[in-house]
Amino acid sequence: MRPVDPARQSGSLATPLASLARRVRRCAVAGLALTAIAGCGGSDSESCAAGGADGMLTVNISGHDPGAVSVEGDAEVLTATKTITLPAGPHRVIADRVTSPQTGITAQVFEASVDRPSACVRAAATSVVNVTYALVPTSGKLWVGVGNAPDDSTMLGFDPASVTATRTSAADVAANTGGSDGFTFDRAGNMWVLGGTTADAPLARYRAASFATDGDKVPDVVIDSPSFGASLPGPKVVAFDAAGNLWVSVVADGKVVKLTAAQIAATGNPSATVERTGIGSPQGLAFDGAGNLWVAAQDDEAVIRIDAANLAASGSSVDLAITAQTPSPVIGTLRPVGLAFDGSGNLWVNYDGTIARLTAADLGGTGAKTITPAIQINTDVLTLPVGIAFDQDGGLWFAHESGKFARLGPTQLLTSGSVVPSIVVTSPDVGYASWFAIYPAPASTPLYHKVP
Repeated sequence: MRPVDPARQSGSLATPLASLARRVRRCAVAGLALTAIAGCGGSDSESCAAGGADGMLTVNISGHDPGAVSVEGDAEVLTATKTITLPAGPHRVIADRVTSPQTGITAQVFEASVDRPSACVRAAATSVVNVTYALVPTSGKLWVGVGNAPDDSTMLGFDPASVTATRTSAADVAANTGGSDGFTFDRAGNMWVLGGTTADAPLARYRAASFATDGDKVPDVVIDSPSFGASLPGPKVVAFDAAGNLWVSVVADGKVVKLTAAQIAATGNPSATVERTGIGSPQGLAFDGAGNLWVAAQDDEAVIRIDAANLAASGSSVDLAITAQTPSPVIGTLRPVGLAFDGSGNLWVNYDGTIARLTAADLGGTGAKTITPAIQINTDVLTLPVGIAFDQDGGLWFAHESGKFARLGPTQLLTSGSVVPSIVVTSPDVGYASWFAIYPAPASTPLYHKVP
């Protein structure tokens, strides 16, 4: 049998393959996602042609109302299912995260999935895009890092209803993240945690979706940076700046280091791009609204400020060092551990059991200063506070004695002296509480994980 010449074969595979290649090139040039072989945007036509008559796009929004959906070419932000008129052609569909306000300490966040992010609108026809919102499981809870828990959990989540008053409450989510020091959230609600032992991942990201249930969690990103050093204690607290870079306090090496957003996007061993050194036992970290970094330098017995302009390069200088003292008649120097900004720009410091407010005036200036904070709250002698965190109602959470954690209400933060917390929660799941965080962060604070 004589061989067939593919170049002369009428109706052979060569023709459709060439046609497919042309379609792929057109879609790639248009910047569209290929969802079907037959064309751009998953249609059964050869391409998504722009121009000509208008068409209709129905955007179905489900799972949560209101939503926050925008369509390229339309000025309206959609909060419910609607059909809109658009010029024929491709249109991007973007669905932002939304919050569902709760009465109480925090809010819930809903994340959207879009079945056709690049929708194709055709002349005189109606296309459909489905936007489905689902709860981000880390949202709407108070998260408490713990040690020596009965079931070896390291991270506990409590629904607002579980901590509305002094009571005994089991955790609503009990998870093991291999550590609980100085943890935080990113804007998507993923949790960033430092390892508790040398056997744990030094720095790990745990997907928000994994906290829908109890149990051991597996990180999807692990960062083992040589900048963390080999001395103990090592990394202690993590905090995001406004650009999404992650800063880590490294206790034994006396420094704070920066890992860029690109460096922490995937598992790796990146070296820090910036190291701020010469800090005595750095503990808590906090960024203010101007992007300045504040560090609890425990062994220096000072809260230090490194201005935003100086965070782009390594160095050992600080712009301000604040030493705080107790009032007379017994004057003593306070040692800082945890930091948190409130919604008014005051910096609150856990001075190893004394919780004090540093006002905007206290935080100003350069060089070194010694102050006596006007508000100093003395916790119970059995209390073991470490990290502190504000909720959306202005209450401040901290660790109480063994098996307990507590909240100072907004009015209680106006008075100095010995104050009995307005809420003390006893939990059979808590060994010793340590650090606290809430996702989403209160909108009034400068924390990175606010929504939007």
